[in-house]
Amino acid sequence: MIDRQRIYAVNATASLLGLEPGMDPASARALAGETPLQLLPRDPDMESKALESLCCWAYGITPHLYPFRDDCLMLEIGGSLKLFGGSDAILRHCRKGLAGRGYSADMALGITPLAAWSFSHISSDGNSSKGCCEREQLEKLPLRTLEPLHEQFIALQRGGFTTLGEILALPGASLSRRCGSQFRELLQHLSGEVVPPPVHFEPPSCFADSYPLGYPVRNHDELGPALEQLLTSLEDYLRQRQLQTRQIIWHFSGLNNYRESLSVRTSEARAPRQDWYRLTRLRLERQPFAQEVELVQLHADQLESAQPTSGDLFRQAGQSTSSSQLVDLLSNRLGAQAVNSLHYRDAHLPEHSSTKAPSGTTNTPCPKNTAQRPFWLLSEPELLRHDGQQLWFWGSQLELIYGPERIEDGWWERSTSRDYFVARNTQGQRFWVFHERRQQRWFMQGFFA
Repeated sequence: MIDRQRIYAVNATASLLGLEPGMDPASARALAGETPLQLLPRDPDMESKALESLCCWAYGITPHLYPFRDDCLMLEIGGSLKLFGGSDAILRHCRKGLAGRGYSADMALGITPLAAWSFSHISSDGNSSKGCCEREQLEKLPLRTLEPLHEQFIALQRGGFTTLGEILALPGASLSRRCGSQFRELLQHLSGEVVPPPVHFEPPSCFADSYPLGYPVRNHDELGPALEQLLTSLEDYLRQRQLQTRQIIWHFSGLNNYRESLSVRTSEARAPRQDWYRLTRLRLERQPFAQEVELVQLHADQLESAQPTSGDLFRQAGQSTSSSQLVDLLSNRLGAQAVNSLHYRDAHLPEHSSTKAPSGTTNTPCPKNTAQRPFWLLSEPELLRHDGQQLWFWGSQLELIYGPERIEDGWWERSTSRDYFVARNTQGQRFWVFHERRQQRWFMQGFFA
């Protein structure tokens, strides 16, 4: 990676060839020889987004964190020691989490943020815990390590100073006159004489994260690690903010501005990554890629407060899928328009009081006064045979046992007036029938369970 015509960072293969940061591109090509060498321009915007993503991940460790110098993450872990069981456990958790996201990091502990940053640069083992909290180790810091913090460290080395302890031993007043008050304040923050207030990190209002694959992918099975990693980040984000979501949106990008989007919806707000992973794989089966993809992005902006849920007391061990999960599985496999649910509609006539709508849409609250309403309504009322004072249905005589209940509607176009009754046949089955007052005819409306 190059920045301002200089090598900014190299991978392990380039390092073995002798390439190192600060080298000019011509020298790098000369050292590489016939080995293929790819020089990529530095992308500060992408680095900033990656650091913001790491801040969201580290928010599960401590709320007091902030990015530093565009390539560092400062975490105040004093309040999290008891939760994780000590600083060593926190460091192990950080290494595991960063490795799972594809990062390697130099980590260290310090009495101040600047001390921890300095200790992270003086060990040759980037996978070990560097530094300690003792002031003696701070005083032994070489000034060359602190050069990126202030230009005065370079001037002091020219004057013969080599360690931070030699600088801290100088009188503060004379040091301020020679190097400036800003440099003096930097030393106070570095040594712990002045403790800065903790910085509280505020996660973004919407979730967004990305996973660069590093190579072209067209087979859905190869996307498994990327999907799991991004969904794990989403689950952590939702758990930390006590949120849930009903929709996630995937974006798959490739060469030549190729972009494919995939929306996954559920009928109820969810947070577990296992549910979203299973539904995403079902959607991918129905939507193959037209080209190879190299970047996977995940967005979730329709967030709502998490509601406590309880399990089903009578669910058997083998019945692990709820009705809402079954609806989500069918909707994502067959398509949202293929799975519908019955919704209440504000209408007086029973045959017009319900309608079907795609699953997951908000249903109108049903009125409370629904006494003596059957479970099964016919799509259209069926005419009954009326013989004098007797009603007949399917060859069986009906007896009216409850009613009447008058329902009137349609006065603005075609007035309807009905008297509803609950009827029972000779076998004990109950029905919902009505008498059309204007036509003087009887109809069957529905069946009771």
